[in-house]
Amino acid sequence: MSSKTAISASSNSAPSEPVVAAPAARIVKPACRHFGDCGGCRLQDIAYEDQLAKKAAELEKLYAVRGWTQPIPVHPSPETFYYRNKMEFSFQDVYPVPAVGEDRVLLGLKRKNRWDKVMNLEDCRLLSKETPELLAAVHGWARRENLDPYNLHKHTGFLRHLVVREGKNTGERMVLLVTTPGELPKESFVSAVRKVYPASTILHGLNSSKSDTAQAQQIQVLYGPGIIHESLLGRKFRVSPYSFMQTNTRGAEFLYGMIRDWLRGLGIKNLLDLYSGCGGIALSVAEACGQVMGVEIVESAVEDARFNAGLNKIGNAQFLAGKVEDFLPGLASQGLDVDAVVTDPSRAGLHPAAVSALKELSPLHVLYVSCNAKSQCEDIGRLQEIYDVIRVEAVDLFPHTDHVECVALLRRMY
Repeated sequence: MSSKTAISASSNSAPSEPVVAAPAARIVKPACRHFGDCGGCRLQDIAYEDQLAKKAAELEKLYAVRGWTQPIPVHPSPETFYYRNKMEFSFQDVYPVPAVGEDRVLLGLKRKNRWDKVMNLEDCRLLSKETPELLAAVHGWARRENLDPYNLHKHTGFLRHLVVREGKNTGERMVLLVTTPGELPKESFVSAVRKVYPASTILHGLNSSKSDTAQAQQIQVLYGPGIIHESLLGRKFRVSPYSFMQTNTRGAEFLYGMIRDWLRGLGIKNLLDLYSGCGGIALSVAEACGQVMGVEIVESAVEDARFNAGLNKIGNAQFLAGKVEDFLPGLASQGLDVDAVVTDPSRAGLHPAAVSALKELSPLHVLYVSCNAKSQCEDIGRLQEIYDVIRVEAVDLFPHTDHVECVALLRRMY
C-alpha cells in the first residue's frame, strides 16, 4: 500500500485518469421475505461481491474530488447475515384508525421511505435467528396487556421502542423496552422475553420527549445486571444501554486490527481518540502507542471506557467526558505534543470548531474513520490545507445496505 500517491491541497481537481465504474450488478433472490417493503436492507437483491464493487466505485467517485486516483479496497464483512449486535425496533399504532378486527399494535422496522409507518416483522436477517420469536413474543404480550403503541402523529401512547443488544463473542444479550411514563406490567414483560430469548439483562427506559429516538431519560433494571459484555481482539468490554460500539462485532475486529496495524507502523507516542465511545478503538490500539487519551460526550460511555481499561489492565489509556469541539481548542492552545489523532465522529462529521482546532493542533497524522464518506470527504477537504491523504481503505460493516465504514490516513505536509 506504500505505493499510493499522497494527495495535497494543490491537487483538488478531478483526476487525469477516470475512476472505473462498478460492473453491472448481478441480481439474486433476497433472503428475507420483507425485502422491498422494509427499510432495513436495500441491497439484498444484489450479489454480495457486487455490493462491495458498488461501494468501492462510490467511494472512489467521492474521493476523486479530493484528488485520489487509486482504487479503494473494500474489505468484506466476516458475516453477511446476522451480523448486527444492536437493533432498535419501533412500536406504532395503525393511523388514523385500525379497521375492524385489525391488529392495532405494530412492532418492527420502518417501511421503506416512510418515517411514520412501521411494519410487523416475521423475518429479519440482521440481528440473530431468535429475533422474530422475540418480536412475536413482545407483540403478543402488548396485546394481552392491552397496551397502547405510540402514535407519531398525535404523540400519544405508551410503547415506543424495543432495543436489543447482543454480545456476539460472549453470548450475553440485553433487551431494553422504551415507553412513555406510565405503569408497566414488569413481571409479565420479563416473563414474555425470557420464555423465547436468552436475555442476560432486561431493562425499562422512560422517554417523555416527542423525538422519535430510542433514548431514555431514566432506566430501571428489571432483570440481570443492567449491562452486557463483548470481546474484541482479546479485549473485554462492558457495554451499557447507550455505549457506542460498532454494530458489526466481527467486522469491527477486522477494522480495529487494521487501524492498530496502521498506527503501529507510525511509531505513535501520544494518540488522541476523538468520539471514543466505550473505548473500542483506544483500547484495541493502546499496545501500538505510548499514551492514548479518549474524548467522548456520553458520560456513561466514558465510565464504561474507564472500567474497560481497568478490566483489561491497560495503564496507558485515559478517558475524558466532554464535547470534542469544546475540548480540542483548549488542547491546541496548550501546545501539547499529540503526534496522531483518530477520529470516528457521527454521520454528520466533525463540528467546524473541531476542524479548526484540529488544524491548529496539527498532529503529524490524522486517521479519520467514518460510516458517511460524504461528510468525511467534506471534512478532509477542509483539512487539506495542511494534510495529504496517503491511504484510504474501507470495511463493509453494513452488508445489504448502502453504508460502508471508510478509513482515511492523513499526513501533515510540513
